[in-house]
Amino acid sequence: MANNRTDQEKLDALIDALDDSILEASDEDLLEELRMRGVDPDAEAARLKTMMLGTVKAFRQRALEAARAAYSSQIKKMEKKPYSLPKTPKERRQLFSLFTQQPQFAEFVTAQYRDLENLTDNDIETYLEDLAELGILEKLDRDKTNGE
Repeated sequence: MANNRTDQEKLDALIDALDDSILEASDEDLLEELRMRGVDPDAEAARLKTMMLGTVKAFRQRALEAARAAYSSQIKKMEKKPYSLPKTPKERRQLFSLFTQQPQFAEFVTAQYRDLENLTDNDIETYLEDLAELGILEKLDRDKTNGE
């Protein structure tokens, strides 16, 4: 009878035989085989443990990495978003004052920003830029337009 097995089938049979010989070998035989090949069993075990722990850690942190990527993407979109602020410090103070007086936006203003007299023009401009990047000034403008 002719042997009609494919090369893949022959390779699979060899791998199965090797698996069986490894499973049947004693621990001492396997350790001796490693040492004969110049492999330090303890160092190899430590290397494999580190590799497996790294793989598990990477698997567990997939969601974190996805969240970081989404956060980074959102920040880039916010930074590219065009907005315009009033040109003069007086107009910016008026806008900021209007903003701080709106109850629906009170949660966005910390106590340190509620006393306009103690804020520099740069403080107000920076805070307005932050609010514009977050889209809050657009909402204030829409609410003001709809209310008039």
